[in-house]
Amino acid sequence: MPVVAKRASRPDAATCAAQIIAVVPGVMDALRASMRRNIGDALSVPQFRCLGFIARNPGCSVSDVAAFLGVTLPTASAMVDRLVRAAHVVAITSAADRRRSELRVNAPGKALLDRIRAGARHDMAAALRGADADELTALLQALDLLHRVFANDREPEVGATL
Repeated sequence: MPVVAKRASRPDAATCAAQIIAVVPGVMDALRASMRRNIGDALSVPQFRCLGFIARNPGCSVSDVAAFLGVTLPTASAMVDRLVRAAHVVAITSAADRRRSELRVNAPGKALLDRIRAGARHDMAAALRGADADELTALLQALDLLHRVFANDREPEVGATL
């Protein structure tokens, strides 16, 4: 039985918000499961989230990573060190403050992110294959609205929150 309720003659924001809250956790569960499958042994899920954050925020600091992941500074530092040792991230001493490192994803790290995200896109497409053209058009329109409301002018990325 679908989670989405019967359509009212005039939907309102509260009804739409309730449906988003009802549907998004299931979508996120499917996306997380796909990411885990596509990450394989290359990274842990927290390392993937860390790598994705650094890719979206070039020049960020270890403190920024810690704040994003909700972990302590030593935990974030250890995670970044592992990504640097694995040659996915480079840490460059800031020209403005020599005590601060600026983090950037390098070419191998970007290639790894791209491979994982491509696998997730494939899995999500497989899940949507049963939808007809009108349903997919409606979905794209709804996603466009969500992007305009919540994305703050950022380009959407598959798995960006993981």
